[in-house]
Amino acid sequence: MAKVRVDRVSYAYDAEPVLDDVSLSLQPGRFYAVVGPNGAGKSTLLKLLDGYIQPQKGAVYLNDKDLRSYSVAELAREIALIPQSSYYFPFTVEEMVLLGRSPFYSRLGTPSEQDRRIAQASMEVTGIAHLAKRLVSELSGGERQRVTIARAFAQQTEVLLLDEPTTHLDLEHQINTCQLLKERSREGVTVVAVLHDLNLAASFCDYIFVLDAGRLREEGPPGEVFTPELIAQVFKVTVPSLRHPVTGRPIITP
Repeated sequence: MAKVRVDRVSYAYDAEPVLDDVSLSLQPGRFYAVVGPNGAGKSTLLKLLDGYIQPQKGAVYLNDKDLRSYSVAELAREIALIPQSSYYFPFTVEEMVLLGRSPFYSRLGTPSEQDRRIAQASMEVTGIAHLAKRLVSELSGGERQRVTIARAFAQQTEVLLLDEPTTHLDLEHQINTCQLLKERSREGVTVVAVLHDLNLAASFCDYIFVLDAGRLREEGPPGEVFTPELIAQVFKVTVPSLRHPVTGRPIITP
């Protein structure tokens, strides 16, 4: 059974179509990439998957149940979203990461020792444990991005949505982040990331969705989707057909 299912969803902003009749299925334990040119509808799709906005046509299902039938609190225990840009409260890193545990707080509204252990583990795996007592406002853009990822990890949901998670990260941390997301998927989490770097998507993701002008243009494993023909048609760039000498996965370069 699909963890998440999108059934003929359409959405428009001020009568301007952004997504048009999109259907897709997301399974547990897979790392998905959503790619496409600017304005293709990628961020809107993530917001629909999260329940942040509602489809104007069609429906989104979580565990075969319409997303609209879930309460906000129920969704927060099922789905974590890292948006394209995040607001950072005047909190320490530890306090910000602990916000990921808030859907699971007791009626007293305070974190338990287990919540603190989960937050600590999330900081350690994302390499920010040494920053725990620092104010988030004092950090670099890349460090803040890792705080946001740690907060989502601390939420421990079965669905993890990320909009450009490698933004502001240097090459080492881009790769480390994708490796962490891959590990999460191997633990059974459904991971969906909007990625602009097609090589990261090709190297780490199990399955690719290509959006173009609000339509689902192509889907499948990276080796089947990232052809020179598709890159030329969707991204307007001419590339040779290259493969990684070790993994055999596509390499996208002009």
